[in-house]
Amino acid sequence: MGCRQIFLTLLLGLSVSAPLSADPWAPPGDLVLRHDVQRLADAGVIQSPVTTWPITWATLDYDVSSASPALVASLSESESMALARIRDRIQRNKGLTGLQPSAEVSARTDDFWLRTFEDTPREESELRVGASWQGGRFAVRLQGSYVDQPDPDDQEWRMDGSYAAMVLGNHILSAGAIDRWWGPSWDNSLIYSSVPRPIGAFALERNVAKEFETKWLSWIGPWTYSLTWGFLGHDREVENARQLAFRVAFRPFQSLEIGLSRAAIWCGSGRPCDADAVWDIIIAKDNTGEGDVTPGNDPSNQLAAIDGRWTSPIGDGPWALYTQWVANDETNNMPSQWFGQAGVEWWGDLNTRWISGAYTAHVEATSTLAEFWESEPAYDLAYNHGTYRSGYRYTGRSIGAAADGDSYVVSAGLTLVQDDDRSWNALVRWSDLNKKGDGLGPDAVHSVAPEEEKTWAMQLSHRRPISYGEWDLGYVSLGVGYQHSENEITGGNEDDFHGFLQWTWDPQGAW
Repeated sequence: MGCRQIFLTLLLGLSVSAPLSADPWAPPGDLVLRHDVQRLADAGVIQSPVTTWPITWATLDYDVSSASPALVASLSESESMALARIRDRIQRNKGLTGLQPSAEVSARTDDFWLRTFEDTPREESELRVGASWQGGRFAVRLQGSYVDQPDPDDQEWRMDGSYAAMVLGNHILSAGAIDRWWGPSWDNSLIYSSVPRPIGAFALERNVAKEFETKWLSWIGPWTYSLTWGFLGHDREVENARQLAFRVAFRPFQSLEIGLSRAAIWCGSGRPCDADAVWDIIIAKDNTGEGDVTPGNDPSNQLAAIDGRWTSPIGDGPWALYTQWVANDETNNMPSQWFGQAGVEWWGDLNTRWISGAYTAHVEATSTLAEFWESEPAYDLAYNHGTYRSGYRYTGRSIGAAADGDSYVVSAGLTLVQDDDRSWNALVRWSDLNKKGDGLGPDAVHSVAPEEEKTWAMQLSHRRPISYGEWDLGYVSLGVGYQHSENEITGGNEDDFHGFLQWTWDPQGAW
């Protein structure tokens, strides 16, 4: 089942439900919005979990509206500016009804850097037009894109970003293809990222992240969940495989957010797709040789993850630690073959003669080598599988870390948000990709480097609103960068300059 079939299935089945106005979610990609949301979460204005993207506008509206006047009055100037921007976005989205057109044009160089949380072009050139409709009962977005020289899936015409959604109580049921980013990281989400094109899927998510009312569970604080059932298409070793993914995130304390995720590639041509297979996935009975599991009925390629973000664990300084760990397998009923990442984040205000604004900075280290802390880590495991040989990938890209498996990445970045809604983002990164890669066996499916490659890169991007008189003409984004790479097999090296230009016009502010 493709994206169009998923979209039309739910669109035809929409019925009476609670009101929706504008897009139900803010998708990943908007660094200004993420900066503002995280600043207000650290300040106590936003109480809900904020590491599961897309994040619902209803959750942000609920928290912002519930903030006490005393707390709002105590905010710093930059925090007050962040609150004003989010309030403006919420009110703008509430005011949108009826048909809303949108468009985007983007171009980039042919060899581009690893994709991060930031929305950057996936292809060399792309033209997108679309329209969204918000009624009293549901929301629909229909987008069509044309891509020149698509890589690697050769699909010139796409419906990425399209969806149909309705509210059922405090839940959102949807069908479509929207980007997701699970976890607190900025540069590499190990379990679910917006690196590949969005996966066409049915999804069920919580609308407002309130606490449990019962005293037995209220201690976990505000919580949310996301359940997706995606369709990975036919261009795979096992055609028409499915993706089943689930995440729950909660904040037992204002300073601590925890996320638990599981994802599985399952079903497909010649593979078990029945309820028994789903149950085996749920109870993690999916290893050959375990019980009655054989290579013929092995139900899935499964990953499990835990992540957390802890604000100012020592002292009162504006900083936080975050981490994410993914288990590639299960041994003796316990997760095993872990790979992971850790990062530190800090924020503040920058006022110089040349530039000023509020900033968020981070340093992040990621390893996708299983048990990388061992003297002999395990290779060819992360995102690979003996049965589902295309691995944990979609349209030729890792669904998890942009660096794919068997890689080390260390990065440092800074996002600066100015009062006029302009933003700057700088990133420096060192990578050792596909370690011990030799172009043979599982290494060959590595989505970034078929052989071991060491790189270091730096990039700078800028986003600003544009207008003509009283006409709002959206945003223009541009970026430049430089990368040096060395092939550890052939000994060759290469220097590349990168760049992109993107114009986005969308009254709802969706990326």
